[in-house]
Amino acid sequence: MDKRYHPHSPSEQLAQRRKLADELAQQPAMPIPDVIRKTRTALRLTIAEYAGLCGVSSRTLADIERGHTSPTLATVEKLLRPVGLAVGAVAAPRR
Repeated sequence: MDKRYHPHSPSEQLAQRRKLADELAQQPAMPIPDVIRKTRTALRLTIAEYAGLCGVSSRTLADIERGHTSPTLATVEKLLRPVGLAVGAVAAPRR
C-alpha cells in the first residue's frame, strides 16, 4: 500500500471498491489504460505494488498506463483479475 496514505478500514475498502465498480460500469467504453490506472489508484497501490500483485513488470505496467504500449489480452487479463474484472467488448457509439 502506498505509504503516503493511512490504511482504510475493511468497510472503507469495500465502499471504495463498490464506488470503483460503479464508475467503471457507467463508462463501459473507457480505454484499458485508463481502467487500469483508475483501478490501481483507487486501491491506493503504487505501480510496483500493483505490478507485483498482477505478475507483470513495473515497466510494462507504467508503459501501459501512459499509453506508450498496447497490452496483449493476456496481460490485460492479468491486470484486471485481482479486482474481479474481465475483458469485454462494447459497441462503439454511432457518429
